[in-house]
Amino acid sequence: MRTSVLAAGGVALALALSACGGDDSSSNNGLPGGSGNGGAFGDLSSLVASAQEQTTQSSSSKFTMEMNMGGQSITAQGEGIYSGENTAMSMTMDMGGQSMDMIFVDNVIYMKMPEGLNPDPSKPWIKMTAEDAAGMGQDFDQMTEQSDPSKTLEQLQKAGGEIKDTKETEIDGQKVTQYTVELDLSKAGEMLGDESAAASIPAGTMIPVELYLNSDNLPVRIEMNMGAVAEAAGAPGGDAGIVMTYSDWGTPVDIKAPPADQVGEMPSY
Repeated sequence: MRTSVLAAGGVALALALSACGGDDSSSNNGLPGGSGNGGAFGDLSSLVASAQEQTTQSSSSKFTMEMNMGGQSITAQGEGIYSGENTAMSMTMDMGGQSMDMIFVDNVIYMKMPEGLNPDPSKPWIKMTAEDAAGMGQDFDQMTEQSDPSKTLEQLQKAGGEIKDTKETEIDGQKVTQYTVELDLSKAGEMLGDESAAASIPAGTMIPVELYLNSDNLPVRIEMNMGAVAEAAGAPGGDAGIVMTYSDWGTPVDIKAPPADQVGEMPSY
């Protein structure tokens, strides 16, 4: 049980770190551009270039995550700083009725385990390093690279992503542009964090990713149908997906590691 919670926590954090993208406003499908010229982006490369600039300038946000995988629901809320090697993130995650606090800072993941699952209650936080992640089948380097929004957008582009539809809509009263981006799942190993799984998927397996972007070319919501991912890999899909919602871009965020005397090492199971 402890191992499954740790693994799920690591995967959830990787998804949260990786699911950031961004861009534009206004509906005029086929016009390369953005809010600056009143037209929506018609190609992903223009979208990525603008989004990289805007996310770098804003550098931080709050977020929520909703994920359904294999009949299990995971929700989370937190805040992040997107600044290359100084990227950091903290969130509180609810998984099957169990709460877990997670912090990613200084290239280390800290997890505050649910009650009863920590082998040393005097040290409520457990530290996960690159070596620990490898032992759980997670690629730590990929996880940390994916925490950079600009890298995530580049990965979407590398996966053959193409803008297939653009329309104006609203989210919580905010006007946004919805981009339907279709990507080749067989090329999305970096984005999914699993090159071998992507390699087993037939070339040309296309799935949609919905990007909702405000007039400042910043992400408001990102939706991915994980059921399609599972089915393409030969596993039952069902009602599986992940939705990331972003707010308060540019709000000051202070993320620190837990006190050292409250941190234990990753247990071996």
